[in-house]
Amino acid sequence: MTKTFKLFKDIFSIYKQSKLLFVELFLLFFMIASLPSIEAPKNIFLVLFVMVAFIRQVKTNLFKAWDSWDWIFSIIILSAFLSTIFAGISPGDEWDGFRVLLTFISVGWLVSRSNYSIRQLSWIFYLIIFSTLPPLVFAYWEVLISHTRTALELHSVGHVNHSAIYLTIIFGASFGLFLASCNALSFTRKVSLTLFFLAILFYSSIIFGQSRAALGISFLIAILLVKFSLNSKKIKLISLCSILLITASIVLFNAPVIHKNSVDIKNNDVLAGRSKIWNTTVESARLSPYLGIGIDNRAFVSISDIKKSIEARNEYFDESLYDFHNKHSHSFYLTNIAERGILGSLVTIQFILMWIIFLKKTFQLSSSTTEGSFFWSGSFSSFLATFGIGFVNTTFHHEHGILACLFLGLHIAFVNTHRSKFKKLPAPQ
Repeated sequence: MTKTFKLFKDIFSIYKQSKLLFVELFLLFFMIASLPSIEAPKNIFLVLFVMVAFIRQVKTNLFKAWDSWDWIFSIIILSAFLSTIFAGISPGDEWDGFRVLLTFISVGWLVSRSNYSIRQLSWIFYLIIFSTLPPLVFAYWEVLISHTRTALELHSVGHVNHSAIYLTIIFGASFGLFLASCNALSFTRKVSLTLFFLAILFYSSIIFGQSRAALGISFLIAILLVKFSLNSKKIKLISLCSILLITASIVLFNAPVIHKNSVDIKNNDVLAGRSKIWNTTVESARLSPYLGIGIDNRAFVSISDIKKSIEARNEYFDESLYDFHNKHSHSFYLTNIAERGILGSLVTIQFILMWIIFLKKTFQLSSSTTEGSFFWSGSFSSFLATFGIGFVNTTFHHEHGILACLFLGLHIAFVNTHRSKFKKLPAPQ
């Protein structure tokens, strides 16, 4: 009751402080709440949040301070815009693809420079995690009770692989929150235990899914978070043993991910048809090498396009080596080189390097506080899920792209509030 009263008191104080900030946070909260669940409200709240947040930051002169993250976010948008204007295949879905990229990059960018308080940032973090529960419960209902689906899919996230990417990021963030709570006086033992079982639920859901890459990266995230945490040996041992036991159970219960892998091996197709998809995508990149064929235009690459390209090099075109039925490239990296060209790929590489350097440079600061620990964990999990699973699946796109940018934005925003305490970070230019 006291916490509820405190929450309403915080909400009222925000309203008194700034009505524009109140509306901005209201839109952000409802966007997050609907992100994995309901398609239309998610998109409406997302667009409105970006508009209101931009207006508030301009009015309060927050855009006067400009640092390296502002540059990379703006360059990503600019390079994507160039790939859209000069798309190698047009008309296609390049403008829809640009709109999607613009919105999820803008969310991360605006949150990163939002100047939210630590308390507000923390509430956003908690909401991201707990908003995943309703669609996850509904997904289990569809698979186990109503039998309307054969695979675990979050309603608004969609395809089993995309849902697995989303759950991987959420698992890492929730597991990091649990580890941080064990050392914090502000979290009771009952709360820490609840967070532990919540993280286990997300990890078990990934096992129940069918993505081998998501399971592998989730396991790696768990091991690394335990290794990097400042918890006691007892907490580390319990956490590690729990993850190992649950992972070992997949063989005993013939989990869907194991069954799928067995079927692929039996059919002599370990990559599940990806080699043909990748061949098509690599050839697609040759059609417009500098600025790409356009975001989301991989589906518009035809047999005649690839045949013409190969025969122009005086090579033989063997149609059996290519796949023209799959819309996605099933690789974040090949998608980038095909749809955004060399320019977009170089910008993406710079973004990846900046993120990993940022994680390394801010680890000491982040681990010194409870909030910093779980903000860092959310950002770290987003990084590994996006660029690890990205080798074999299309990541950093739609819902899981928004999710990754949110966690990155929260991490940057936290560091910005502690910039004076962290001398190694360059001051905004």
